[in-house]
Amino acid sequence: MEKLNVFSCSLVLLFFTSFCQGARQGSWCVANWFVEDEQLWAYLVKKCKHKQVCKGIQPGMPCYDPNTNHSHASYILNNQYKKKRNREPCTEDIGMIVHMNPSYGDCFYR
Repeated sequence: MEKLNVFSCSLVLLFFTSFCQGARQGSWCVANWFVEDEQLWAYLVKKCKHKQVCKGIQPGMPCYDPNTNHSHASYILNNQYKKKRNREPCTEDIGMIVHMNPSYGDCFYR
């Protein structure tokens, strides 16, 4: 029985390690969950002065839903991060780097 438990644990560890390594195929900048909604809103107001920056999160566009400050700020943060080709850190003290693609439905993060 002990050998079975060791074998099972080894399989779980191998699977977990493989899964984690497979997920690290890039990096994306998204809004940190611990940032206050008001701070995310202020970021969006500042960035959306340039209409082209916020085109993808307008009503009817693929990344509009969910219509939350967190989701919209994540989309803008990542676009700015990728635009600078990862040469600059995730900006504004509101973002964080993730290694799993945050794309969903028809909303694709570069």
